[in-house]
Amino acid sequence: MSTHIRETGGSQGRGTRVLVVTLGVAVLAIGGVAAAKAGPGGPGAGNPPPSATPSATPSGPVVQPTEAPPTPEPDPSETASPPPLGPIPTITSRDPIAMPLDPVMTSLSDINLLDNAAELKARDCMRSLGFTTWTAGAIPGPADDKENDVLDYLPPADAGQTGYPSIFSDLSGETNVGAASALSQDAVRAYIGAEAQTAGGAAVPDGGCEAEGDRQVKGGTTQLPVDPRFLAGQAKFSALRDDRMQQVFAAWSACMDRKGLHYDDPLSAQTDPRWGERPSGTPAGAEEKATAAADAGCQAETNLVGTYKALEIAYQKQFLAENQADLTTALTTFKSWVSHARSIIAVN
Repeated sequence: MSTHIRETGGSQGRGTRVLVVTLGVAVLAIGGVAAAKAGPGGPGAGNPPPSATPSATPSGPVVQPTEAPPTPEPDPSETASPPPLGPIPTITSRDPIAMPLDPVMTSLSDINLLDNAAELKARDCMRSLGFTTWTAGAIPGPADDKENDVLDYLPPADAGQTGYPSIFSDLSGETNVGAASALSQDAVRAYIGAEAQTAGGAAVPDGGCEAEGDRQVKGGTTQLPVDPRFLAGQAKFSALRDDRMQQVFAAWSACMDRKGLHYDDPLSAQTDPRWGERPSGTPAGAEEKATAAADAGCQAETNLVGTYKALEIAYQKQFLAENQADLTTALTTFKSWVSHARSIIAVN
């Protein structure tokens, strides 16, 4: 139930092109509605979700880029009127369903291909600066992303046996800086663009060799006019904040109340601190299994995921209509990047 929104239009490096959104962030995205109801702890008591994802503390040289962080794209949901709701499906599996942005969506496999090609070009750049033993991926990017949603179908039979899907199983405090511990500070600074000149006197390209590798792959156009993955992410959170979704959350909460479990929505139930950070290899306890089973039953009773998917589709349709021309251009540009990336990888 965690979701990874991979932004594909940035040129600030892999660390800033990947936005990892956990359920804790999703809770905040719906204006605090996902915070559990106040009350004493113990069985059946809702608890607020963790405030942040745990992260590793880097042991090597910590180098901060000198350039300012990229300006965030505007949130299309802040100005658009709520779209009309179409048919509400009944969701009975985790199988993906067709979404309006699918025809213009960038694939994760192609995004990873772009990253790999850019790393090869960044390697060439680093070696030209005198770091002759530099290898592609010397500073690894985030782990491979998975296509998940903020609210996924929770099978009642599975929930009662295994509890909730693990939230943090693939979030291990990924950081570019932490991987730099075995590298010289001069090399890391040249790679990320934190210096204009190496200790040996070589001029570092703007943004460092990481940005130079990106430019070598993408040519003169390193930004998409609009990122379909950004719009898809906004559709998810717009759906969560929508008043029609809030009404279903209220019905789900009332269902849970009748079972003696007090949460405002499934996000706060899954992120209950008693099990919200349980590693994937640790079995769920009896309380978690009972809560997850009740949760799954109430989701089915209210068709919660069906409403969420219907709203997500509605917002995607709205964003598609508002950005059709730019999305078409973006896909053409992205395909040209991928074609060039393939040619780079073929000769390396």
